Amino acid sequence: MSARRVGSRRTWSQRLIIGFNVCVVIVALGTAAALGYTNKKLSNVQRLALSGALTASPSTPGAPQNILMVGTDSDLGLASGDPALAGRGDVTGARTDTIMILHVDPKRQTARLLSLPRDLWVEIAGQGIHQRINTALSLGGNGTAGPATLIATIKNNFGIPINHYVEVDFAGFENLVRAVGGIPIYFPTGIRDFDPSDGLAHTAINVPGPGCYTLDPTEALAYARSRHMQYQRIPGNTATWTNDNGNDFGRIQRQQDFVRRILERAISRGVRDPIVMNDLVNAGVRSVRMDDGLTAGQIISFGRTFRSFDPADLETAQPPTIGMTINGASVLKLDMPAADAVLAPFRTGAATQDAQLSSITVAVRNGTGRANEATNVAQALQRVGFTIGQPSDELGVTSTASVIRYHAGQEAEARTLARHLRSDVVFEEISGTSAGSDPSSLVLVTGTSFTGVLVDALPAAQVPGPTTVVPTTAGRSTGTTTTTATTTTIPNSSVGTIPRSTVPGFLPGPTPPGIHCG
Repeated sequence: MSARRVGSRRTWSQRLIIGFNVCVVIVALGTAAALGYTNKKLSNVQRLALSGALTASPSTPGAPQNILMVGTDSDLGLASGDPALAGRGDVTGARTDTIMILHVDPKRQTARLLSLPRDLWVEIAGQGIHQRINTALSLGGNGTAGPATLIATIKNNFGIPINHYVEVDFAGFENLVRAVGGIPIYFPTGIRDFDPSDGLAHTAINVPGPGCYTLDPTEALAYARSRHMQYQRIPGNTATWTNDNGNDFGRIQRQQDFVRRILERAISRGVRDPIVMNDLVNAGVRSVRMDDGLTAGQIISFGRTFRSFDPADLETAQPPTIGMTINGASVLKLDMPAADAVLAPFRTGAATQDAQLSSITVAVRNGTGRANEATNVAQALQRVGFTIGQPSDELGVTSTASVIRYHAGQEAEARTLARHLRSDVVFEEISGTSAGSDPSSLVLVTGTSFTGVLVDALPAAQVPGPTTVVPTTAGRSTGTTTTTATTTTIPNSSVGTIPRSTVPGFLPGPTPPGIHCG
């Protein structure tokens, strides 16, 4: 699959698909809205009466909402020989294989996705016991009781209100992938599922070496679910298989990555082919269960609001955790207080924002050579609230860290900007007048570690600002601007868990230049 961003010129139906449908299962329903038969299709969706468990949707138009999206490990609907059945043993019923919370803010046209590890040790609502969070659905009981228990468990343990509920099982996941003709991915090295403890493959993923591969439904499910992923440390060398130590966090990263990929695939194929579009709609309708309060009108309203939303702009997050052993079982607990910073945007009715951002002017320079990066970053900062100068390219050698250049007296503003970046950051004080920009502006030069702009600032305690040092001359030249030595480095490990984990898992990454997959 090409790693290019979806173009900014989209038809209304394309934008509606992207809009509310940041979740894969909602793609089909948004498409139905675009085709004009939403009510007919929605009448065939299985509904759950969850009004007593859900937090009522805000009455204020455009207010943020949280949608709980659950992927279950139910095997209903799977063929008897489907590889997804492997390793289930005597497991019956459904547990939550994937738990994601989608926070949509129509007013600010932002969306973010929080993934909760299935092994989080929590108190199960109404049960009087502590257990892994993925058991809440089955412990709650049949019908609506299971989803209601999971909703209450999330609210009680994390303080996150849930406004809507969407659920899809293994068969539904495979149906969605089948509807779009598989998911093309460029793999830079071979990957496989292999458990050294028993010498078995528990999921059906096996990529022998570098190249473009289109994952079929069972392979796509295996890619998203594998808990024993291995990759070739040296591409093509089968003697260098290495365990992906991300474990549950590796799964989360792959699932978040997969959401973006299938969205782009659905857009690129569905809006150009009515047959594919209809298959996608039908797959979603057959595959999903949702609360009875999620109306066709709400879906259309979200879609219209998010007409220009790009899947690549979806923020992803996961809370930092600490491993522990209880009764011989390995489980996770939240690493506090760091986890609070990640959960906070999902707890509130509106994302927090520095009211003074509009007084900070930022001139963005592309320091990596990635296509349109200066313009894209400038637009993202403007949406957050910063005032933006003219974006441009940076002359010189590409660096890993992004650079924030500031004038004396702008230390606080430079730190505020750093708190909104997903990147390694260094500060440089500008001596004299910065050529080509307003002397009152900050200058942001993107580095290769830059991965995006945060709507909500990281806690000030996590981001040290420039320190007072005796300036020395740095051998760096950008036009006629001379800068002092670097004063402070913000390592990515301290910039937080949005979206990077402290235990990174394997991700394929973007397709190399000159190669097109699918």
